[in-house]
Amino acid sequence: MLSLRKLLLGACLSLLAGTLNAAELRVGDSPVLPAVRSIDGKTIDAAALRGKLLVVSYFSSGCPFCMNEAPKLQKLYRENRDKLTVIGVNIERNDPEQRAKTERWIAKYKLSYPVTTDFSAFENAFGRLKGLPVNQVFDKNGKVLRIDIGEIFDEDFDDIARLAR
Repeated sequence: MLSLRKLLLGACLSLLAGTLNAAELRVGDSPVLPAVRSIDGKTIDAAALRGKLLVVSYFSSGCPFCMNEAPKLQKLYRENRDKLTVIGVNIERNDPEQRAKTERWIAKYKLSYPVTTDFSAFENAFGRLKGLPVNQVFDKNGKVLRIDIGEIFDEDFDDIARLAR
């Protein structure tokens, strides 16, 4: 009986440690990227993203800072799509209008990069967000290069473009 308790306690501690590690995504980490579906039903496969710089950009349709970033992210992607990929992640998971809001967001900003509503998959892999918007930048091998919490500006987009080159 005692060994069963120890085994269960060990399993619980392992799960907790995994959760704590995911909640502390840091520059230099190489997390496993989740496979998710884009809003148009296509699978975004983590393995297929290797070889390009990746920007994972979290947004909410009511966030004014996200609204400021959206056209800049599209421009970054459009001008560097051969060297980088952007994935937009809508975080409004408990909102019954999440899908409709995301579709309007894509149309409003004429986004051509993949956008998903599967925020839970990213949260499970990378941990909870500490603000909004959040942009996580991964190198060609999946290592975290930078994490920007809050609105980023033109200079930051220029820096990300330079990283892609």
